[in-house]
Amino acid sequence: MFVRFKKVGGRRYAYLVEGVREGGRVRQRTLCYLGPLWKLVSGAPDDVRKKAEWFHVDWKKANDEIRQIPLTFDELSEARRAQYALAIRMRREGVRTQGDLPRAKGELSALSTLAQAKFREMFEEVGEGAYRMR
Repeated sequence: MFVRFKKVGGRRYAYLVEGVREGGRVRQRTLCYLGPLWKLVSGAPDDVRKKAEWFHVDWKKANDEIRQIPLTFDELSEARRAQYALAIRMRREGVRTQGDLPRAKGELSALSTLAQAKFREMFEEVGEGAYRMR
């Protein structure tokens, strides 16, 4: 079993596939759809793992394969936007990440500097506008 990526309409999607020999030829059989590549930045989601539990997948190996795929800047931006939407939803529901304390002066610029450092720690540039997880 291995992870295969297909490009459809400018976006890349991941599938879990296996090689099957049929009449002297090897064909790929799709076992499970994993999702768009930008959703897999931190590995396969738990709901996908539960769907594919009867395949006996080595998820560590699959996640390592996913991390080796260079990401475009657009894919990274899409992943970041999804995380941002989750943070906004939590705030609207009244979940405060820093309790009842107001933000300190300069806190946002400090947070963005930390996020930039974390990004450089997690990703390496492999081409112009293409990044890969370390």
